Amino acid sequence: MIKRFDRFQENEVMTILCIEVVLIMMGIGLISPILPQYARTFGVNVTMVGLLITVFGVARILVDIPAGRLTDRLGRRPVLIGGPLILVAGSIGCGLADNYWMLLGFRFIQGIGSAMYTTAAMVMLADISTPDNRGTMMSFYQGSLLLGAGLGPTVGGFISEHFGLAAPFFAFALFALLASLWAYLRLPETHPTLPVSATAVEVGDLGPLPTPPPRGLQALLRDHNFLLISMITFGIFFVRMGAQNQILPLLGADRLCLSEGQIGLALTLVAIIQLITIFIAGRLSDQFGRKAIITPGCVIVAVSLLMLAQSYDYWFLLLSCIVMGVGIGISGPISSAYVTDIIPRESYSIGIGAYRAISDLGSIIGPVLLGLLADIRGFGFSLLFNSLFLFITAIVFQFMAKEPMQHKNNIIKGAVDVI
Repeated sequence: MIKRFDRFQENEVMTILCIEVVLIMMGIGLISPILPQYARTFGVNVTMVGLLITVFGVARILVDIPAGRLTDRLGRRPVLIGGPLILVAGSIGCGLADNYWMLLGFRFIQGIGSAMYTTAAMVMLADISTPDNRGTMMSFYQGSLLLGAGLGPTVGGFISEHFGLAAPFFAFALFALLASLWAYLRLPETHPTLPVSATAVEVGDLGPLPTPPPRGLQALLRDHNFLLISMITFGIFFVRMGAQNQILPLLGADRLCLSEGQIGLALTLVAIIQLITIFIAGRLSDQFGRKAIITPGCVIVAVSLLMLAQSYDYWFLLLSCIVMGVGIGISGPISSAYVTDIIPRESYSIGIGAYRAISDLGSIIGPVLLGLLADIRGFGFSLLFNSLFLFITAIVFQFMAKEPMQHKNNIIKGAVDVI
């Protein structure tokens, strides 16, 4: 185990990719606490605020599968360079928007850049990981994502308080530009049929991947395990984009009269707790299997939503954020490891693109539906609905999805070691 972890530490590709994701996610985190309030400066209601988050998800869904195909045609590296550049353009446009519809259009452009980056990053992770270390590697990647996302909200809240609500968008553009430049200078190509650097070849020495023949999109969509894990991630995205990034800031501002800085601190707390729990979850999933981690994580998130619905003071809201961070930290990266386990290596690009597209539906439906429910019945009702939906999804996954075959021996071995 120690030797394998040392080899992971020496993985230069993983390190470079993680630095890029920290930069991008810090930029995204900068705008998360201020986006709802920024939208309200244009005189819109909660549902219209949700549409700003939804249009971001629509763009991702439309681009996820084409981005996966693009990583096969051009390679992983060009997409990981180009995606952040599109984020630069979208972020500057959002900061300069002088009406709601212009802001909506540039949020769509941001979604395109985000889809290109996230899909290509997952494909690259699939390239350099093996079934035995995939949970750990996905956790380290997600940990880097959360590190950036955790730093972003507090900084974004500070920037907006001192320089205005539009300022974090320009800061986001700067971080995205730095990420693109970093990828251009340091990131190697890992596509198995394209020229690779010595670093990428070294990663390939981790061991062969025994995978079945390639499967097309239709075959994947007929696989109930693929659909079930996609629904789990759909539920997580529903929470992140709807409850966490939309309802929580609005509830804090309207019900508790919190400042942008206090809201940013609450969102940062969610990310910090995720960062603490994520690495433990990855190790445990590599040893005991994915389902043993995914289902409890989703149930914990559902409980946190019930707590958030009953938050009438700042300290209880922070407690609900801690519980939410634990649940998302446990379930999020392991879902990505599960889907990579069941997709053949030759089908990574199309499979991961389809997985991202289905999951991103949560980014579309969550903000609009929860915003509509909040307008009609209040924040508490919308959060109760979200909690029930995620709980039911987790139970269905637990009883109907199969554990990836390569982990059955690990589960048995772990039990024998305990005995």
